[in-house]
Amino acid sequence: MKFRILYIFLIISFTSFSQQKKQNILFIGVDDLRPLINSYGHKQMKTPNIDKLASEGVQFNQAYTNVAVCGASRASILTGVRGNNSRFYRYYSRVDEDLPKSVTLAKLFRKNGYKTASLGKIYHNSRDNIDEWDIHKSFQNFTGYQNPKSLKSLKDRNERHPSNGKLKGPAFEYANVSDDAYNDGKLTDYAIKTLSDFKKSGDPFFLAVGYISTHLPFIQPQKYGDMYNDNDIVYSKLRDIPINAPSRAKHQWSELRNAYLDIPQNGPVSAQMEKDLIKSYYASVSYMDAMLGKLINALDDFGLRENTTIVFWSDHGFFLGEHGFWCKHHTFQEAIHVPLIVSSPGMKSNVQSDALVEYVDIYPTISELAGLDPPDYIHGKSFVPLLKNPNLDFKEQIYSRYQFREVVQDKEYSYHEILYYPETQKNKYGAKTHIPGTKIVVTQKMLFDMTNDKNQSINISDYPENKNIVEKYSRKLKNMRDFSENKIYIE
Repeated sequence: MKFRILYIFLIISFTSFSQQKKQNILFIGVDDLRPLINSYGHKQMKTPNIDKLASEGVQFNQAYTNVAVCGASRASILTGVRGNNSRFYRYYSRVDEDLPKSVTLAKLFRKNGYKTASLGKIYHNSRDNIDEWDIHKSFQNFTGYQNPKSLKSLKDRNERHPSNGKLKGPAFEYANVSDDAYNDGKLTDYAIKTLSDFKKSGDPFFLAVGYISTHLPFIQPQKYGDMYNDNDIVYSKLRDIPINAPSRAKHQWSELRNAYLDIPQNGPVSAQMEKDLIKSYYASVSYMDAMLGKLINALDDFGLRENTTIVFWSDHGFFLGEHGFWCKHHTFQEAIHVPLIVSSPGMKSNVQSDALVEYVDIYPTISELAGLDPPDYIHGKSFVPLLKNPNLDFKEQIYSRYQFREVVQDKEYSYHEILYYPETQKNKYGAKTHIPGTKIVVTQKMLFDMTNDKNQSINISDYPENKNIVEKYSRKLKNMRDFSENKIYIE
């Protein structure tokens, strides 16, 4: 009898220990954040908490998004599947529409006994696959102005043009308010409460937290604007589109032009507006950084850090005047090069990796760290080996796209093609999309030497001596395009 009781006790204890040791995931996404971070070498930036996180894990210096727009990028990250011109294509892309039977990260963890929570902006559409979360709260309110002047300008504009529902408030503001007056502050407080609840319940968790302060409009408490002065502003030296760039490489940055006050409909912004936009972007990064620090400190205080993998990512980059561009929606470096930091128990810390990685690789990596099997149709490759040895060779190239632009890039060259689709169909939103399997025409090309021209200032695709290089990379890009166009079969 005593032996039986002891046996039962050991079984219960082992089960409890096993459950306790399940790897938690804190999945932190940031909107529109390029690697404009102190730990990435941008010393004018005040990002102590991101820097600290980098010192506690592995910072990936050559990470790339697979689609340079919010909805499509997030859908790709959460499914581990590449986008194409009919799937994960535009900002409004939804997983439940484009790949409805897919096993997303949240679904995978939930079916394996994890509590799942989506707080803030994780999917672009807050209703996308909403049933896969045990806890869901979007905090998405892009008009969260606090400055009375901003609120008045928005009200006046809407009264003058009531039929036009597009936002027309200022592109930035600072208000003398507390951190939790804006959405990211409220989000952080709620995320900390959620962590506390997980601590009390003892449930393993997949907690996704999505910050939006770095998305237009750049709005944050005054104290973060006070952290920067004019001497901190780093203006782009690339004032113009690359030399020899084709006509369709131009970018109208309509997201900024069409939605915010004091932005010209044509031509460049004023010198003062350029300074103000860059400064307010810096300030928004520092505000987000402070909220990130508050969240991770809570994770430490609850005693959850030792069993939690933290993944810090952004959906895509952001132009700040480079090539005369603003916003994202392109295949140049500023739009596709993104931050990625992973801090995981038992893995390397305070190291950087220069290996090429893509955001489709996040899904299988997190799965492996948690001991879960991802679906076999995903496109990514686990970079857990890089968390153990950051200097390993990992991938030969990355592939990214935005609408009719595609790029394949390795450490030598960045090769871009601009496409035309003769046969199209309209989707439910009225946008024309390529009919899979039909003809694709390459209309224009760009080639950049990433050894000698990292800023992508000169398109060398038409140089006779580069003919073989262009042909080689064109084949690479076509192979990636064809692979991405293949239909995914999900049982």
